[in-house]
Amino acid sequence: MTCRDISSQPSYIPHTLLQRFGATVLQYRQEQALTQRELATRMGLHHRYISKIERGQRNIAVLLLLRLAYALEIPASRLLAPLDTYASCRSSKTWDIPPVVIPSLHLGNPSKLLQLLGMTIRQARQDQHLSQPAIAAKAGLSFGYISEIELGQRNLSVLSLVRIANALAISVAQLLEPLETHQRSFSSPTK
Repeated sequence: MTCRDISSQPSYIPHTLLQRFGATVLQYRQEQALTQRELATRMGLHHRYISKIERGQRNIAVLLLLRLAYALEIPASRLLAPLDTYASCRSSKTWDIPPVVIPSLHLGNPSKLLQLLGMTIRQARQDQHLSQPAIAAKAGLSFGYISEIELGQRNLSVLSLVRIANALAISVAQLLEPLETHQRSFSSPTK
């Protein structure tokens, strides 16, 4: 049995995961009273790219997801909530990722973000005593892809992140939480 948080889903439920993701982006963009052009400008993208995301025609990478969430001033996990099978089952489990490994994490440091995400996925997998080949098989991804992700060498897609979270039977929010925590700490103004 899976747990879902349907409170943050858009009123219209599209058929594919990417369409659900796009509808969620559209919903948050409209709540912020932003045009596609304004959101695209905040992100340094062309407005047509935002249009394709909102129509479910783009499977964006996690680093772009973080930029999108930052531009919308919301946690990235909110954008993925309608895709997150285990959203309401979120446990209080956090992974002890050594802060010394990620000394200067912020939106401008993609390699550090990918390293942190890779460490988080690896720790979640190891906590469940799963091998890389086992999690790759459960997620329907290749062993090499999982290995590259865990080493922080691969910017995985949003759909791959959802598949990995489902294979680990945890929420996507749990995998993104360390990234969002570190982003908040580096983007918060200090007084």
